[in-house]
Parts: sequence; C-alpha cells; structure tokens
Amino acid sequence: MRLFSGTVAILAVVVGALTAANFTQGPRLTSAELNLEGAVARSGQRLLLQTNQPLVSVDEKQVTVEPKTDVTATVADSAITIQFGGILRYNTTYTVTVRGVEGTSQEATSTLEHTFTTPDSDIYSLQRDVRVDDAGLKGPDTIRRTTILGQGSGKAVFSAPRIQEYGVLSDALAVVTIGEDETTSLEIVSLSGAEQVPVPLPTEGSVKRLRTAASENLIAYTFTSSPTAPGPKYRDTPFVYDLAAGSGLPTEVAGLDGRPMSVVDLDFIPGTTSLVVQAEDENVFLLDALKEGKEGTLTPLGQHSEIRGFIPGTKELVVADPTQGSTIDLTDGTVTVLDLAESVLSDTAYPGQLVLLDGQGRYARQFDQESTDTTEMISAITVTDDNASKIVYQTASESSRVRNFCVSPNGQYLAAEIFSTDGKSDSYPNLPATTGLTIVLIDLETGASNRSISGFLPGWCR
Repeated sequence: MRLFSGTVAILAVVVGALTAANFTQGPRLTSAELNLEGAVARSGQRLLLQTNQPLVSVDEKQVTVEPKTDVTATVADSAITIQFGGILRYNTTYTVTVRGVEGTSQEATSTLEHTFTTPDSDIYSLQRDVRVDDAGLKGPDTIRRTTILGQGSGKAVFSAPRIQEYGVLSDALAVVTIGEDETTSLEIVSLSGAEQVPVPLPTEGSVKRLRTAASENLIAYTFTSSPTAPGPKYRDTPFVYDLAAGSGLPTEVAGLDGRPMSVVDLDFIPGTTSLVVQAEDENVFLLDALKEGKEGTLTPLGQHSEIRGFIPGTKELVVADPTQGSTIDLTDGTVTVLDLAESVLSDTAYPGQLVLLDGQGRYARQFDQESTDTTEMISAITVTDDNASKIVYQTASESSRVRNFCVSPNGQYLAAEIFSTDGKSDSYPNLPATTGLTIVLIDLETGASNRSISGFLPGWCR
C-alpha cells in the first residue's frame, strides 16, 4: 500500500511538472502546409503554420523570410497563415521565421521556424531539322522537355515531319503540324502515353497564334481557311477549344455584332479561363472563353497598337501605343500609363523588344549595337528601373543575335532565343526559323546565363 501511494505521488509530481512546463513554454509548431507547385506559378500563395495551442494575433513585422520576400500574416485559432506577396523563385530554399508567438492562455512566447525548398521548372523547346537524308527525306522536328537544373536539351516528347508551334497544357501539349500541302493540323499530344486527339478544324486551312491556359486545359488559336476550301471562309478567326467539353468541338469567337472576328493577337489571362483578343482595327476585348457566345461576354478594353502579355504574377495586361505604353488591371479596369526610365543603351544602340517585369516600371529590353571591334552588330539585353540600368546579357560575337525573349512565369529568368547570322532558313510558311537556334536562360537577380538549350519557342513564351 505504501508502494502504491508512493507511485501515485510520483505521478502527481510528474504531471504537475509537465503542466507547469506547458504554461511556461511558448507555442510549438506541429505542422506546415504549402502548395509548392503553386508557389512558383502564382502570387498570393499561403503557408499554413499549425501550432499546439490557440494564439494571439501576429503581424508581418514578426515574420522574416530568407531570401527576402514580402508577406502578410493572420491568425485563426492555433494556426498562422503567411501569405506571400509575389511568386517564389525556382530551386530555392526558403526559411520562414515568426518571432514572439504567444498563446492566449499564457504569456510565454516562442520562435517558430519552417524551411522548404521550391521545385524546379520544366522547359520545353522546339528543334527543327532541315537536313535531308540520301533518300531525300527530311529529318523530323522534335519537341523536347528538360528543366532549369537539367543538362542538355532533355527528352524528346513528340516528333513530326514539320512542327509549326506548340503550347503546354497540364498533362499534354497542343501541337500544330504542317502537311505536304502547306495546310496545318492541330492535335492534343498526351504526356502520359494516351492516344493523340485531333482537334477538329472547320475546313482546310492554317492555324496560327496558338495559346494555352495550362491550368484550365484550354487552347485558343486563329484559323484561316485555304482559298479553295469548301464552306464558310475564315480569316484569322479566333477559336477556343476546351479539352473537358463533352462536344469535343472548338467554339468560334464572335464579335460584338455576332459575326466572325478577324484578330491580330490573343492571349489568356494567366490562371483563368478569360481571353484577351485584339481585332484587326486594334480594338481589344476581354471575354470568358467558357461563356463565349452568350450575350455580353465581350468587354471592350479600348484601342491599342499592340498587346504585350502580362506582368508576371498579375492580371495586368501590357499594351503599347505609338506615343506611350500602359497597363490595364483586368481585375478592376484600372489603366496606368507607363513612365519608364531610360536604359543604359538608349542613346547608343537600336532598341527592340521590351518586356515589363513588374508593376513598378522595371523592364527588360533588347538592343542591337555596333561591335567595338568591327562594324557588325551584336545584341544585348538590359534591365532598367527607376534606380539603375544594366546590361544582363550580351551575345558572344557578331555572328549571333537575340531573336526573341520572354520572362519566366515567376519573373526569375529571361529565356532568350539566340540565332546565328550564318544559320539556314527552314522556309516554313508560318513561324519560320533558322538552323542553330539556342535558348539561353538569364537569371535576373544574379545575371548568370550559363544554361542553354538547343532549339527555340521555349514553353514559357507565348
């Protein structure tokens, strides 16, 4: 009996000590949850930090993130939600620290820390082969897939005699191929081994301006019928194809008057089913691709000379006019006129393509300038904001130039197509290219450009 009483006394002391420890220790982190794929694709992603007890409020001043990233913080019961202001970098280890975390039942505080690493990104490229074998047969064109940290040009995922262009979907590619009669076909090519699905076209003709909304499994394109094709005539008429639609048929985009449109450009708003189209008369419209054909689905956005895609991580459309550029926030219709600082090369080189990198006026621009050693031209890309302007990339010799470039979806890299002035044209009727094209990735933070991929049309670019 004395032994039993002693045991009870010891247990009581232990329980009392543990209870006291719980009242003198601050909250502990029990789990953390974050969509890593979403964090490198979209801004505003949330990290949920779950603790072992209800908490008092936490504000962003208590939160630090390395590498530095803007965040907001909110508390609900025993959980802290950290919302990232921008899109995170690929292949980067982040450490989130929350200091002075206090429970509602006692005053002891603690520091919570969570570390995570963001994933790599797939990069697709198109390699065209103009070589002809002894039998007179042309080599096939190939779409390849690799990653930022990968080596070489990656694995072949699709080949065909002549590939015009492609677009990336969640688990498939939309591919435009060219036939012997110069008409085109559009197919959905599965990346998981399923059969290819041909997209029905209204008649014989050519598909151009292929665009994809990867997360929504939607594609958009323009179609022009051949002069001798039977049936209705189409000229750069936009169509939308929903992979999930039961009909399996594309939908024609009609104008405000209900008649077929002719457009010069189109693009999906990132992460949505909405589409921006620019008509031949330069009028720009917004529509929901899944509601096309219903009254009131076309929203006018004004008349503009050019549409230039979207600022990474936003729904802000960049447009250009003869005297100025501006952005249109498609969440509320706000128009902001751009007042961009001068590039370091503005006075000494010939300006080319311009890509806006953020909402604060930071931009990348391609220039051609004379080499210091010869009268030949070389290409450079500068990055400029209100504080500075610098050259982030320059071609190695006079025999290579920048053909085109775009920014990665998270704003971390530029993907620049580099062509050789000695390259041979493939003479394709749409989107012609030359031999020897290479994609160079340029890290906008470090300036490093040591990753190159054979081919052109990187999947990041529209």
